[in-house]
Amino acid sequence: MARTPVGLDIGAAAIKVVELTRDGHRIARLGSARTPLGSLLEGAVVDPEKLGAAIRTALEEAGIRHRRVVTALGSRAAVVREIQVPEMPEEELRSAVRFEAERYLPVAGEDVRVDHQVVGEVQEGVRKQLSVLFAAARSDVVDGFVRALQVADLRAEVLEVTTFALARVFRQEAREGPVLVAGIGADTTEVLIVHEDRLHLSRTLVTGGNTLTRAVAAALDLDPDAAEIVKEEKAVAPVGPKPPEDPTSARVAEAISPVLADMVMEIRRSAEFFLARSGGREIQKVLLAGGTARIPGLAAFFTEELGLPVEVGDVFRYYPPERSIPDAGPAFAVAIGLALRGMEE
Repeated sequence: MARTPVGLDIGAAAIKVVELTRDGHRIARLGSARTPLGSLLEGAVVDPEKLGAAIRTALEEAGIRHRRVVTALGSRAAVVREIQVPEMPEEELRSAVRFEAERYLPVAGEDVRVDHQVVGEVQEGVRKQLSVLFAAARSDVVDGFVRALQVADLRAEVLEVTTFALARVFRQEAREGPVLVAGIGADTTEVLIVHEDRLHLSRTLVTGGNTLTRAVAAALDLDPDAAEIVKEEKAVAPVGPKPPEDPTSARVAEAISPVLADMVMEIRRSAEFFLARSGGREIQKVLLAGGTARIPGLAAFFTEELGLPVEVGDVFRYYPPERSIPDAGPAFAVAIGLALRGMEE
């Protein structure tokens, strides 16, 4: 299979596309477009015509002419789990993984798409156990994405899950110790722990940038569009005892504080779960990705609340673009991770 240097991230709020240079070390082209309202519902495509047109717009803005892309299902459209099974032949393993996947997706077996990877081995007495990571999605969900790509005159060379793309793009950060990544999307936040090129934990929180927007709308009595603008322009994380000097920023910080507190609680639970399972290996740092990671003071807020070093995961530090786009790096993390997958072929 030829290498495919184009990663396409179809998010709930925005579509991002990246083309890497031939050596895979820099970004040759990138672009974005807003995801049309009503084209996605809980991660599934409901209007492939609208979505396909927006995908075409993103590629045209970037000047990308490749027709083959690597893209992904979001965490709401797919199930990602790690299971332990006895060592067995590959054909039996496929059957065992499919059986487990069907427990999480309440549809007939032939209506489920499943992929898996053996990520480790554990010796338990005289028996060897395999650690297997699998991703599963309903066939109709996969078909919806394929139809949208066809509208855009594209073909998916690889269709994976956004969790894997996030793990891939930040794996170099996890060579010295476990790293927790919080990918804060519009509808969800993906929490994953990466260590030594391996994904150790994956969770999806039904909290994201839109949750913050709704909190701002309720507190300031604004409609959703106006609240989004205020969030973009005035939001700051509530760090330290003093409120922001700007009165609107102070009200926004107060409004989003409970939502951020809930995220902190869930991230802490994930870190504690990993600590218990990993024999005491502690998280070395937390990386924030996604467009919401750009909120001023957010990393400092999480550092204060978690007691861990927290950084904004600016992937442009590792894969610099040919043209600079200030503060956009965290939003393109998934797209770059997908492009890296294409370069592996």
